[in-house]
Amino acid sequence: AVRGGQPAGDFVLGTMYSTAATHLPALLARYHQAYPAVNLQVRAAPSGELLEGLLGHTLDAALVDGPPSLAGLDGVPLCEEQLVLITSPEHPAVHTAKDVASKAVFTFRQGCSYRMRLEAWYAHAHTPMGRVMEIESYQSMLACVIAGAGVAMMAQSMLDSLPGRTQVRVHPLQAPFDQAVTWLMWRQGMRGANLQAWIDLQQCETINQSSECAATA
Repeated sequence: AVRGGQPAGDFVLGTMYSTAATHLPALLARYHQAYPAVNLQVRAAPSGELLEGLLGHTLDAALVDGPPSLAGLDGVPLCEEQLVLITSPEHPAVHTAKDVASKAVFTFRQGCSYRMRLEAWYAHAHTPMGRVMEIESYQSMLACVIAGAGVAMMAQSMLDSLPGRTQVRVHPLQAPFDQAVTWLMWRQGMRGANLQAWIDLQQCETINQSSECAATA
């Protein structure tokens, strides 16, 4: 109030691991530069835990797999993600989950929205998942898949950022399992100056990227 509604003080932002690695760095740099009075703290976790953090008032906002479906939350979309399945290079083409029925699956712990999408992909094909191996980093998942130990699902943008991405075979998933939208979410009625500044910056970034794409096309 003393600062006239200007962004300042603590702002705790939750994010999925993939978003933190691919879409967040540029936004963080611009936010820090534009609003140095804000103590921006970033916490990475699976979507389920981030939503719990929002509802439990330990997070001011969170970048999660959306759109918002919980009462008491608002949100705006950040980006659309293309989801893919990765296998060892010599693995035959994967058309349905039946093609990888016997393979171990590398994924995050329970609460990860991408894990739930992967489970739904197997269920759609009436195929049980292979042995589930919980791993907390995409780099480790990729290394295990390269070694031929199993399969994993991740966003194409995440895969593109990883060294070693050329050492796996990438398989597109069929709709509706091939798309995910990352949303910025917050508690209704809690859109303060810090959050509004982030929303404005995020929307500006989206507009700039769209303009660059249009200019390139």
